[in-house]
Order: sequence, then structure tokens, then C-alpha cells
Amino acid sequence: QVLLFVGRIQPLKAPDVLLRAVARMVESDPSRRRDLVVAVCGGPSGSGLDHPSALADLASSLGIADIVRFEPPNDRARLAQWYRAADATVVPSYSESFGLVAIESQACGTPVVAASVGGLRTAVADGRSGLLVPGHDPDDWARALERMTTRERDHLAAGARGHAEGFSWDATAQALIDSYAHAIGEHAAL
Repeated sequence: QVLLFVGRIQPLKAPDVLLRAVARMVESDPSRRRDLVVAVCGGPSGSGLDHPSALADLASSLGIADIVRFEPPNDRARLAQWYRAADATVVPSYSESFGLVAIESQACGTPVVAASVGGLRTAVADGRSGLLVPGHDPDDWARALERMTTRERDHLAAGARGHAEGFSWDATAQALIDSYAHAIGEHAAL
């Protein structure tokens, strides 16, 4: 089972929440260690540059360094392969204006477990294309991630691509045209 994090490695993106949740999962069921991989694709940026090895150090201190794999930033083609290989993409950010990683993952048919913040509330259809987690408590995240190891994951994967298609260029252009038509109609009614 592959849990994937894609993005800049910095506190705002909260990859530490993922590692802490996985540590709780392994603690509650040590057999998970045999078939669980956490892939972190990205490099440090912003305040993450202050201590570039912080996430690897955290994985070691939590006793899960053996199941965490750090990958450098990938090009789009390779990133799509990661999304398709993952059982779930995890987006625990404290703030996201849109949530492009969530949309990209779902477009590849992979459900998302994301923080219920900002644009992620739109990018992820809770219960249909992924799960939204309120807050950043590792226990809550562990419970959500455990749901990705059940048949519920298959249901969410089935809805992921359809939800992402709602963000295509065609769908976006049509929504903009519809908004203008609505505004013109309201103005004409005055």
C-alpha cells in the first residue's frame, strides 16, 4: 500500500502530519510495516530550507524510516506514474488556495485524503473522490488513512476521475460562460 505526498517539503504543507499518522497506524498494527510505503515526492523550500533533513529525522525518530521513501521533485510524466501507483495521495496542508495536487491525483484515478481547508474543500469531494479531515491531529489522520486500506478506497477511486474532470479547461470555460450569462440575465432583468 502506497501513501503518497507530493509537494514542497515545508511546515505549511504539513508532511509531518502524514508521518505522525503513519507511525500511529504502525504502532496500532505492527504488521502494517510489511506492506506500507510512504512516498514523499518533493524538495525542501521556504522555511523547510532551515532544516532540510527535518522530515527524514522525524521519520527516524518515529521509528518508520524503513517505510518512508524520499523522492526528489519529478517531471509531470513521472509524477503521473506516482499518482497511479499510489493507493491514496495525502494533502495535509494547513492552507491551500486551490489544491492542484489533489486534482492531479484524482485525474489519475487515485483518491485523496486532504485537510479540510481552503480550496481543498472544493478540490476533493468528501466521501466521493476522497476524504477531508478536519484539523491536523495524527490520530484523526491515521483513522482516515486506514480507511484507504479498505474497500471504501475502491469506491473513492471510482469517483476520483469523474470529480477531477469537473476541473478540465472545457468545464472551467463553460462555468465562466455560464456565470457571465447569469450576470447578464440578472442585469437585463433590472
